[in-house]
Amino acid sequence: MKIAGYQGSVNLGAGGGATVKVSSDLNAYGSGGKGLAAIAGSANKWAVAVEAQQEDEDKQSILNAMDIFNKSRYNIMYNDESGLMNTKLEGTAGASSSYTEQINKARQDVLSNTKLHSKKNQLALDHLMYQSAQQGFQTVDQYEQKQKEAVTDLRYDNNIQNSCEFVQKNWNNPQALQDEIIRTQLLTSAIYGKRGAEFIESKSRANIGQVVASAVGASITNEDYGTMRNLMDKYGSYLTANQRAAFEKVAYDKESSAFERNAAKDLYAKYGDNEEAVRKELEGMKGFSEGGNEFDNLVAAIGGQESGGNYNAKNGRTGASGKYQIMPDNWPSWSQEAGLPAGAEMTPENQEKVARFKLKQYYDKYGARGAAIAWYGGEGALKYSAGAMNRKQGNGDEPSINEYADSVLARMGTGHSTHNMSQDEQDRIMKQYRTIKADHDRIETYKKNKLFEGIKSNLFAMFNNGTSYSEAMAWATNQAGSDPDKYVTYRNAVEAIYGPQGRSGSSGSGSGSSNGKLDDDAIGVLEDMLQEGKFASIDQFLAYAANKGASSAQRGKLEEIYKDWYSGTGEFAFDMEGLVQQVAGKNADALYKKKIQNYGRQWVRAYRVKNHGMNPGETELLEALRNCVTTKVYGSYVTEKHSFWFDSTEDIKASDADLIARGIASVNKTGDDWYDVKWLDGTSGKINGAYLAKLLKGDY
Repeated sequence: MKIAGYQGSVNLGAGGGATVKVSSDLNAYGSGGKGLAAIAGSANKWAVAVEAQQEDEDKQSILNAMDIFNKSRYNIMYNDESGLMNTKLEGTAGASSSYTEQINKARQDVLSNTKLHSKKNQLALDHLMYQSAQQGFQTVDQYEQKQKEAVTDLRYDNNIQNSCEFVQKNWNNPQALQDEIIRTQLLTSAIYGKRGAEFIESKSRANIGQVVASAVGASITNEDYGTMRNLMDKYGSYLTANQRAAFEKVAYDKESSAFERNAAKDLYAKYGDNEEAVRKELEGMKGFSEGGNEFDNLVAAIGGQESGGNYNAKNGRTGASGKYQIMPDNWPSWSQEAGLPAGAEMTPENQEKVARFKLKQYYDKYGARGAAIAWYGGEGALKYSAGAMNRKQGNGDEPSINEYADSVLARMGTGHSTHNMSQDEQDRIMKQYRTIKADHDRIETYKKNKLFEGIKSNLFAMFNNGTSYSEAMAWATNQAGSDPDKYVTYRNAVEAIYGPQGRSGSSGSGSGSSNGKLDDDAIGVLEDMLQEGKFASIDQFLAYAANKGASSAQRGKLEEIYKDWYSGTGEFAFDMEGLVQQVAGKNADALYKKKIQNYGRQWVRAYRVKNHGMNPGETELLEALRNCVTTKVYGSYVTEKHSFWFDSTEDIKASDADLIARGIASVNKTGDDWYDVKWLDGTSGKINGAYLAKLLKGDY
């Protein structure tokens, strides 16, 4: 930077003011020069005073000039819109040059507008501005350099991010990862070469670690744990200890979850809804191996089968070498496929990498047994005849292919850290099994409900047209064909529409009603059974209700109840059990909680009737549940007559929940010992106090 300055020089220590010169001959002024000498002295004093005043004025001018100049400097550097120190990254380029140009102009403006009496003070002002300008330049220049470095770092980081994203998409391509590692090394050296070998090595390793971590993470996401472990074996040194531990934990958790999920699927496929059989088999199952999954067990088993784990073993007949007895013709190509350089030696580490790589290929294609066969006899052996598979190998003294595979699988089952399944593992698999079962049940329920909806209108038309029960059942049988599940749905649909009266011989009058009718308690029992999952479909639910005596009108109402339950709407939109627990407490008696729950359902039902099908708010429902357990006194009744003057009496007490439990909607006293009772079915009547008391106590 060039900050322009004055080129002249001045003795800053000398005074700058003018003085008056007088004659040395005092007689020249008369009176011996005394008078003029006095005048000259006064003049000099005046000159000194003028000089002092000018100096004071210059000082104030300098202070004002520096204030203006420093404000200009601050504005150049920190202005909210144009300040050089507020620029970022690429926008900072040329900041120091721009500062130099602007600050020189600001200085010239200040100098041209500042009048000073002495050259000394002019130079002093210029020197002060130069120092201030120089200080600002250093600040701006340093900031510009840091932003240049930030731009470089950002572009470098973007390149690393691109590499990470590339290997994520190509996680199963060993060459892709190797290429990105080399590219990262070259890029780091090219960008940061001036910082020295130590910095480049540290920077390279850290960012290669990011790239490797991306590939390892992607392999876990894609549940390719063999590739994940191959990557960890080959490039794990680039990862931190925490990274390696985290990846191993995530892989283990995912593998164990997959093991449990697959076990649950297999058990459901084998036993269906038979939970007892599932639980029994779980008790004898082996758990997920903490040493690895099935593939890891396979690798360990083959290493044991081939050489007993000896990395230096050699077959004199075939030339196969090492722990896994790899043929010499296979090693060159297999080792390069596994990511090793050409000519790689059969070190124990390299043997593990190559064996895991090749076995993973076989395992992914053929499973554990197929991989063992391919390893022993080549992939072509998988197509051999039964005779060839059972034929002894070598000179007739080596196992057949099937014997080899059986031995490997036996090793997998008895070794490598397998263990009896814990109770927690059994419970987790049981939970997975129940989820699978529930999903399957929901699908089947949906299919059956859709089928019922499709045939319901046909059956109603048949019923109203006088088609007999037996004719309707014959039609249903014909429609179902040979599908037993369809037949059950069709049969239940006939039962639901016709009801028990239809079976007794009625051909159907078209009224759609029967003489039967369930009481409210029975309706409540049906709702309870529905919520407990006793019915697999709507046809089964309605057929059961019909067989219990539900009228046509009741079956229509129950159909609406089922739809609300299935969709979680209406009175079933609430977590009634959870709300009841808030009111009654977690450890309350089951019958007590049931009573509150029944009240809640009835209360919601009544609310919906009054409010055109709208549900109450949860807070409103919770308040109603809390109030329903409050005991009220409805009156009293005579328990024993003693004399003319007095009788023994007892209060009739009950909560709203107690009333609902007895099928009572409301109670009102009308006379000395009589009460108006309105029942939940809509009927009403008068009963005496003694009967009401016994009814509320459950004596009737």
